[in-house]
Amino acid sequence: MQGKTLYKDLFWGFGAACVLLIGFVLLSQSLSSSWLKEIDESIGSTVRSLRSDAVTPIALFFTTMGKAITEFIVFVVVALILLIKFKHKWETLVLLIGVLTAWGLNQLLKALFQRERPVGMWLIEENGFSFPSGHAMVSSLFYGLIGYLLWTNVRKIWKAAWLIPVVTIVVVVCIGLSRIYLGVHYPSDVLAGFAAGGAGLIGCIMAIHGIRTRKIRSIHRSEQLRGF
Repeated sequence: MQGKTLYKDLFWGFGAACVLLIGFVLLSQSLSSSWLKEIDESIGSTVRSLRSDAVTPIALFFTTMGKAITEFIVFVVVALILLIKFKHKWETLVLLIGVLTAWGLNQLLKALFQRERPVGMWLIEENGFSFPSGHAMVSSLFYGLIGYLLWTNVRKIWKAAWLIPVVTIVVVVCIGLSRIYLGVHYPSDVLAGFAAGGAGLIGCIMAIHGIRTRKIRSIHRSEQLRGF
């Protein structure tokens, strides 16, 4: 029964990841198209129209949440909790491999597409190419996987555990919006980052699901052997 459930989850997970990757490919192949430029301009100008002394510090906070140094600190804290509190060494390893892979792949994709950042719209200084957004790509996988791990560990003991995925989604979306607000990314950069990061997140979740299923099977086999 567990095997059927695992294969079903893997099937749907693989399908969802494929949809996200197709979306990424479509965006990457449309960077010079007029329709995408119009969408970028429309969404970008709408987000930037919200600029104010009150909103800018909030945008800076969320963009800092997506910086490598912040994610490193968060990873150390979460890794300690997973290892000491929950004894989840394999889940911690998946988180580490996932975020490092996302970061490395993002650098490769930026070097491949070499899309320049928006001109004359910056509120902060940024280096490097624009597509896809590293903040959106890495943060969607990193914070998404942390949210998943926290939710699966507390959902049976905390009635308000549903807040975890909600807060996770809000944080990730705000990180992406902050990049548009600050003028350092086009909306399509952020969407492509979400698509690639989301596909990676699904891959990490499927890996963890497989690890946990194998653990359960191993425990059941041990119990059956002790029964003999």
